[in-house]
Amino acid sequence: MNIWIVTTGSSDVQLKTDEYWSDWYERSSVKQNCYRLPFKPIQIIEDSDEPYRVGSRVLGRVYKEQPEEVWEYLEFPLLHQFTTQLQIDKIDKIILLVTDQTIFFNEERREERRCAYWQDTCELQPIIERYFKEQEEFRDVELIPIVLSPGENTPGLDDWNHVLKIVRIKFSEILTEAKVVYVSHQAGTPAISSAVQFMSLARFGERVQFLVSNEYENKPLDPIDSSEYLRGIQVQQAKGLIKSGTPGAALQLLELEGIKADIDNKAIEDLEKLVDFFNLNRSLAAGASEFDIEPATQRIVDAVTLIEKLFEQENYLQGIALLASAQETFLKCAIKNEIKGRKVSLSIDGTSQDFKADDLIKWMREGLKFITNNELESRWSVSGSTKKEISRAINNLKRETLNELQFPVDDERFIGKYSGDPNTIEKNEFLLKWLCKLRIDFNPWQLLQGSCIDKNEDGKYEDDIRNKLMHNLQGVKKEEVVKYLLGNRDSPNTEVIDAYNTHVKPQFLEAIHLCGLPFTEQKLAERLQDVADAISVKSS
Repeated sequence: MNIWIVTTGSSDVQLKTDEYWSDWYERSSVKQNCYRLPFKPIQIIEDSDEPYRVGSRVLGRVYKEQPEEVWEYLEFPLLHQFTTQLQIDKIDKIILLVTDQTIFFNEERREERRCAYWQDTCELQPIIERYFKEQEEFRDVELIPIVLSPGENTPGLDDWNHVLKIVRIKFSEILTEAKVVYVSHQAGTPAISSAVQFMSLARFGERVQFLVSNEYENKPLDPIDSSEYLRGIQVQQAKGLIKSGTPGAALQLLELEGIKADIDNKAIEDLEKLVDFFNLNRSLAAGASEFDIEPATQRIVDAVTLIEKLFEQENYLQGIALLASAQETFLKCAIKNEIKGRKVSLSIDGTSQDFKADDLIKWMREGLKFITNNELESRWSVSGSTKKEISRAINNLKRETLNELQFPVDDERFIGKYSGDPNTIEKNEFLLKWLCKLRIDFNPWQLLQGSCIDKNEDGKYEDDIRNKLMHNLQGVKKEEVVKYLLGNRDSPNTEVIDAYNTHVKPQFLEAIHLCGLPFTEQKLAERLQDVADAISVKSS
């Protein structure tokens, strides 16, 4: 099936002469129904061969009064060229777009000759239908009129956004199984022309071919393939996705539509780096580890920036999950930074021996942990004949190490619940207490404190949002997110992004500064804009 979508304007139906206009307009009831306004046909260029134009609604009414007499003097310069172009292909349906602003313009406004009401093309419909019926190639084609009509209290047909909405709704009614969709979108109203162009591409994609014509040159032009238009729209979509904070979707769009190869390599590299940034992937220097302080700190700061973007987009689940990870990573990173280079003096078999804290406690995927017992045995030559005695000796050495490094070994919960087990140091509640001992000037924010409390202890934080999300995959509401960010405190009418930017982000960054952790803060909005601006198809 092939479809032709035809927009209409005052240029579509014109008069060969103005010789009989006065008789037609004056002797009929048309003038009276046109508020006796002095409508007269005009030439755009004063030339003997130049046709005459008059308000579309007025011409339609004149034709209705004396159709046969008027028909003889009508001409269709644009439609004639379009039909000539389409004689090589069979058209099954013609979608005729006409305008009617009767509801939009009240009686008082219609009394002005300049009112756009008089340019409405709905009353040209009988004339255009007759034109197609008299063309042999279109005689049996199904003609479907679609009326674009704004409401009484809505924007008019000169409002681009509103017209796009109207056309989108109308186009949703058009069948999509068409093989080729020809579009002539040279409507008299720019907003309609652009909306038709955009929505035809959006709905039918590469099946669209645009018909172009020049009313001043009486010759048909070749249809324009839609691919360049479509690529332009897809590039604009990719730009929008980047600026909104979804660069991965933008990259995927460019790859799926085959546009990526036609974009400057540097722009694609920057986009791929941006995707890596959103996934917290960074290139490491040779020999470096992701658990080194500098790259780890940078990931934390990047995450703090990304969380803000997620909350702006109301992606609360992802924001909460990333924030919980960022806080836990911060504790490990800050503690590692505090104990690096420190020496621990331990007594082994009555002999004092110095060790570097970095050699004893490592940051691994499991968290901050002591090196393995086998490594400890090899370093300390622990006395004792049985595995149990060796294990007891190693645990004593671990506790002595923690005591030297100001770990809260005397904490009641550490002793009472975990029997002072040195292998439980990676738990958040002890990491926070440890950092507070290492840095007495560190003041944790409410959310960090709440996150490091054992939620099961004494029934505290029974409805903790992180527990609901991370362990039970329950949904969350905006009010719950705000309460979570404020450290389990209610704050009605507070927006999530405001709660984050006031009670979490600044305190988080201040703590990173306080602990002397090295990083470069990202200006994400500027970076998104720069990468989006660089995305364009290379000139051929």
